Amino acid sequence: MRVRHPVLLSLLFCFLLASQAHAQQFLSGRVRRKASEEVLQSVNVQNLTRRKFNLSDMGGNFRIPAVKGDTILFSSAGYRPDTAIVDNWMFSEPNGYLVLLAPNLVELPTLRVGDLSNYQLDSAKRSEDYAWLGQVHRVKLAGGKTFSDGVGVSFSPISYFSSREASRRRLRKRLKQDEKEYYIDSRFPQPYVARVTGLHGDSLQYFMYHYRPSYAFCRKSSSEDIFFYINNKVKSYRRNG
Repeated sequence: MRVRHPVLLSLLFCFLLASQAHAQQFLSGRVRRKASEEVLQSVNVQNLTRRKFNLSDMGGNFRIPAVKGDTILFSSAGYRPDTAIVDNWMFSEPNGYLVLLAPNLVELPTLRVGDLSNYQLDSAKRSEDYAWLGQVHRVKLAGGKTFSDGVGVSFSPISYFSSREASRRRLRKRLKQDEKEYYIDSRFPQPYVARVTGLHGDSLQYFMYHYRPSYAFCRKSSSEDIFFYINNKVKSYRRNG
């Protein structure tokens, strides 16, 4: 049956818009460090089911589109990732859904699980979780061709400058930097540094922050190099009071 009356058409259009708006749900909450009141900012919040992502703000608050059954991944350099399956009760929490991330502490830089280090296993899992960011969608042109025909690289000027693709590029850049921080953590783990230096509490935290090695140094250094680096830096730390 065809709808001819303009008023009925307008009402039908408004109904469709309202239905779409009602279907759009958001999961909101806050991310904190486990066993602490410290809020965590710039945590990656990814809806693996719907391929949506966001970051927690300076107050640790986050908001992301989600419905019951979606899988949400929370990850940040220096912390163990946490995965949550969305349920109805998460939307009705008075202060939002609370996420607690545990610090990613490695006992020894030489620790192995099977033939791979903990870092390599975690890195492989992160690559799997974010594999969709590397997918390239070919855009068809008139005549059935794509932008990449005869060139070898698929590129759409329209999609490349869209806000969605810009967000994807920012996330890829951030994940690349996070991966470097994860690697430094694996070579410069707090329990190992505490064992070598004898520092603890605030002194250890100060040392970990101010004497953190660079990614380039960690990449080219052996376990012995890391050990001597820590020894040399703790001597400087003690000389400087």
